[in-house]
Amino acid sequence: MPTIAARDLSKRYGRTLAVDGASFEIARGEVVGFLGPNGAGKTTTLRMLAGLIRPTRGEGRVLGTPVPGPALRRVGTMIEEPTFYPYMTGRDNLRHAARLHGGISDRRVDEVLDFVKLELAAGKRVQAYSQGMRQRLGLGRALLWSPEVLLLDEPANGLDPVGIADIRENLRAVAAEGVTVLVSSHILGEIEKLVDRILAIEQGRIVYDGPLDALLRRLDTDTVTFHLSATDGPGLLTALRELELEPTAEGDHGARVTLPSAEADTLVTRLVRAGVEVLEARRQVDDLEGAYLRLLRGDGRPS
Repeated sequence: MPTIAARDLSKRYGRTLAVDGASFEIARGEVVGFLGPNGAGKTTTLRMLAGLIRPTRGEGRVLGTPVPGPALRRVGTMIEEPTFYPYMTGRDNLRHAARLHGGISDRRVDEVLDFVKLELAAGKRVQAYSQGMRQRLGLGRALLWSPEVLLLDEPANGLDPVGIADIRENLRAVAAEGVTVLVSSHILGEIEKLVDRILAIEQGRIVYDGPLDALLRRLDTDTVTFHLSATDGPGLLTALRELELEPTAEGDHGARVTLPSAEADTLVTRLVRAGVEVLEARRQVDDLEGAYLRLLRGDGRPS
């Protein structure tokens, strides 16, 4: 039984179809990255799975039961920028959330504050918190009742590099305990370090659902991109064009060029024969950001 399931999940606002037939399943303990441009439908999908809005069509299920339902008490959410009572301290905000949920001790509140590294700021009013501190507090609130599922929307928003790394380690720690995590983020480098599976959505439709490494491989099979440098930069560009390639200049002595994989191994040899003194020929190793952007372009090739 999947921990999270979306079946033909759709949401319409007037004439706008924000989410169009999203279907996927997430197993217990998976950490899944949810990617898509602004307005693609990520937040709307998360809000439907969290029971905050009802779908126009289809169904969301969490822990085997339809949403909304009692299983949501075992779900932690951080969707859009978290809001708090600004005149209350961080600790008191979490205590208030604990009382609303029920069955959560003050000791657990302090454990969570320590876990998200806010123990030293717990006694400060939230109105004095930075955006990054509020993000940490939001994650802490989502973790208060030791949820079995986490639905997170841009949890690292506003954090500095150290804070982003801390959030990543926090999520790894809870996932190691069997918690299922669906997390959206625009910080693709961090998503790449955290997840093994990607859901990508564009214009309300799921356009990719599968392993991270398969996404990287799938979009890098037909072509190879080289970063080249030579003693004579203009001569390098001319030689590449004579080889019927379309280079892009990189500085005074370099160029980037993409060519079919079948021709990659002979590129440097052909340039040398054309009289180009090649100083460096470095293959570009694709990362999640590059693969993701190419996926959204729909042709699997770099621009």
